[in-house]
Amino acid sequence: MKLLITGGAGYVGSALVPKLIDIGHDITVLDLMIYGDNVLEDHPRLNKIKGDIRQIDLLEKIIPGHDIVLHLACISNDPSFDLNEELSKSINFDCFEDLVSISKKSGVKKFIYASSSSVYGFSDDPNVTEEHPLVPLTLYN
Repeated sequence: MKLLITGGAGYVGSALVPKLIDIGHDITVLDLMIYGDNVLEDHPRLNKIKGDIRQIDLLEKIIPGHDIVLHLACISNDPSFDLNEELSKSINFDCFEDLVSISKKSGVKKFIYASSSSVYGFSDDPNVTEEHPLVPLTLYN
């Protein structure tokens, strides 16, 4: 499978990408590389693209040919989001529809969006699942 992983050089992606390569997937990572250009080791099945998910022309260029888009790119957690709400909203929310639309138009078979459990707010339920009501408490959620 050919996967495009947005935010693939971030906290989750940097651990996930090598595992996906190890099991035989071809990976393209689109990331701002704010933690450095060498977070991910070079590999023949890894294509690293330093870029911004808000660049529609870049998305239209690199998404075609991928079977799966795994969307991990975001400004994570409330304190980071609050540092610049306008910037955070542009990354976490405003460009999402374009990313999905371009993926569909490009024939991507599966789009996976990894979300924070923050969307569920606080709950006394010991078993919060994806069916749990969404109770976002902040703009980040």
